[in-house]
Amino acid sequence: MEEKIETLLSEMTLAEKVSLLAGADMWRTVAIERLGVPSVQVTDGPNGARGTDDNLGKTSMCFPVGVAMGATWNPDLIRRVGVKLAAEARAKGGHVLLAPTVNI
Repeated sequence: MEEKIETLLSEMTLAEKVSLLAGADMWRTVAIERLGVPSVQVTDGPNGARGTDDNLGKTSMCFPVGVAMGATWNPDLIRRVGVKLAAEARAKGGHVLLAPTVNI
């Protein structure tokens, strides 16, 4: 996998690399079609998966902040919350969950 990534990076132009940092908009990365790199949709919370502009105003789960859940010292609880967050993000079309209480 690392070799494939290194090859892909070596084939990208500087402009293409920079475009991935900026994104197509607030919720999507830029696709690089000539290399088969798809656009990735992100979503954030902070304690659930809000979704994109299409989902604004809709409900989402609201879990306690990460530090509160971490204070339980209950790995099974955290795993179950992760499963629920993943399902919600997927249901809202997200490929990546940017929630600050998750991506530590």
